[in-house]
Amino acid sequence: MGIETLTKDDVIEIHNRLVIDAAESDDPICPPGIKNEGLLESAVARQQSGFSGKLKYSEPISNAASLCYGICSNHPLHNGNKRTALVSLLCHLDKNGFTFNNRTDQDSLYSFMLKVASHRLVSSKKARKDKHIRHDQSDIEVEVMTEWIRKRTRKIEKGERNVSYTELERILRAHNVYFENHNNNYVDVVKYVEEIRRRNFFHFETVRVAHKVAHIPYWPGRTVGKNLVKSIRKQANLTYSDGVDSALFYGTETPPDEFIQKYKKVLNKLAKT
Repeated sequence: MGIETLTKDDVIEIHNRLVIDAAESDDPICPPGIKNEGLLESAVARQQSGFSGKLKYSEPISNAASLCYGICSNHPLHNGNKRTALVSLLCHLDKNGFTFNNRTDQDSLYSFMLKVASHRLVSSKKARKDKHIRHDQSDIEVEVMTEWIRKRTRKIEKGERNVSYTELERILRAHNVYFENHNNNYVDVVKYVEEIRRRNFFHFETVRVAHKVAHIPYWPGRTVGKNLVKSIRKQANLTYSDGVDSALFYGTETPPDEFIQKYKKVLNKLAKT
């Protein structure tokens, strides 16, 4: 199985973005930047470690776990090591087609990262038992991390499906998109979004605004082809690149909060530890 890994530059870019995001917060990353180049290179190189052409961490989740562990344990940055480790983990999983499922709440993710950073994820009993088999404590910790992550992730789905017009209408309603203005065998696809508008000099209000995103053929009782579904998703900003993969779009999972908002709470909490 081919694995997409993160480079040293990728991790530095993640750190820099976190620095910018936290600059105006109560917990800025200060001072920012790399404290030890060698330790950062060592953390990143864990993804490539192996013997005779075989990777030590040879599947995506264990490889991502090892990178996260390396950044947390090596402390290669002046500040923001846990935050950089978490976002690096998320980016690694995403590059390889995995994401945390929506049952993984932010508090459990926060607790997980604290235990990883403080080496409390593995019980002392398990550590003593496993050391008879593997002498490297890091191997034991990465293995436990891998199992924790594996139980809470799912494969990202990107493919389209053929659906009926009735089913498509039901799916779209869950994303605030509706069929309106039926005219012969055509219908408008309308997306509703909340916008903040000034009511007067002192007050603002939130209003629900309709945006026509498409005008499509409408044949009740027939099947909607994959290409049309793909086109509607693109015009309504409901694609994978918008944070809505196929599993979320078709409803096999409840749509989570916007990606950056979902993890901002965890990042803010990690900043205080």
